[in-house]
Amino acid sequence: MENNLKKKKILCIDKKIHKNLRISNFNKINLLNKKKLNNFFKKNKIKTIVHLAGQSLVDENINYKKYYENNIKVTENILNMMEKYKIKNLVFSSTASLYAETNVKLTEKSKINTISKYSKTKFKCEKLIRKKNINSIILRFFNVCSSLPNLNRGENHKPETHVIPLFIKNILKEKKISIYGTNYSTKDGTCIRDFIHVKDICDAIIKSINYLNKNILVKEIFNIANNKGYSILDIIKEIEKISKLKARKSIKEKRSGDVSHLISSFVKAKRKLKWYPKNSNLNKIIKDEINWQKKN
Repeated sequence: MENNLKKKKILCIDKKIHKNLRISNFNKINLLNKKKLNNFFKKNKIKTIVHLAGQSLVDENINYKKYYENNIKVTENILNMMEKYKIKNLVFSSTASLYAETNVKLTEKSKINTISKYSKTKFKCEKLIRKKNINSIILRFFNVCSSLPNLNRGENHKPETHVIPLFIKNILKEKKISIYGTNYSTKDGTCIRDFIHVKDICDAIIKSINYLNKNILVKEIFNIANNKGYSILDIIKEIEKISKLKARKSIKEKRSGDVSHLISSFVKAKRKLKWYPKNSNLNKIIKDEINWQKKN
C-alpha cells in the first residue's frame, strides 16, 4: 500500500502524518483555506477523493466550533471543489457512534441517535454528501485499532485515549489501567465493542475506490465492522496472555454516554464490496499493537 501511495498526489492537513509517511509528492493544505484548496484542485486532475480528515475525538469538552469547522465546513469545501471541477467519486469516513444503543447487531438501517458533538457533525456531513450529484461511499467505521508494525505505522496520540493502545502501554509499563463500569448487562459486566484492525480499514477503502470506478450512480453506506464483540476484560486477558504481564486494574464509575453493546454486521460490505475483516481477530490486533509499541 505504501508503494501505491508514493505514486499518488496526497493532500493532508496534519503535519505529523506528512512527516511519518515520508512521501515526496505531498501537499499540506488547511482544508478551511478555500483559496489554497482551489489552487490544488485547479492544478491537479482528480478522479476520486478519500476524505478522512476531521475532528474525531469524542470529547464533549471540546468547543462545538472545532467540530463544525473541521467536520462540516471542511466537507462543504471539498464538495464545492468536487462540483466546480466535476469530480464524481468520493469515499467518506464516518462513524459507528451515530447509532442508537441496542443489544442486537447493527446494520446500515439501524436507528440513528447522535448524542455527541462528533456524531452530530459526522451525520450532518453524510446528509450533505448524499444530497450532491456525485458517486459516494460512506464508511461507518467501528473501533479502529492496532498497527502496521512492518511499515512502522501505528497510533501515537498524546494523550492516548483509545482503549487498546492505552491498556497495552500501561500494562507494559506496569501502570494501572482504568475500567469504567463493571455492571453493564454483558457477560462479564464490562462494555463490549466491535474492533477493526487498521489493515482491514485500508482494505475497505481500496475496495470502495474500486467499486466507485466500476459502477455509476453509487450512493452507498457500509458498516465496516467485525461482526463480533470483545469486552474490556476480554482485551485485558488477551494482553496479559501475549505479554505475560499482569494488569493492575482500577475500577471506576461508568462514564456518561457509554453504552453496553456496540456490535455490527458487515454483511452488506461483504456482499457489495467483497470485503471481509480478515485481520481483526483479537490475538492479531493485540500482537501487532504490542510489536508497534515495543519498536517505538
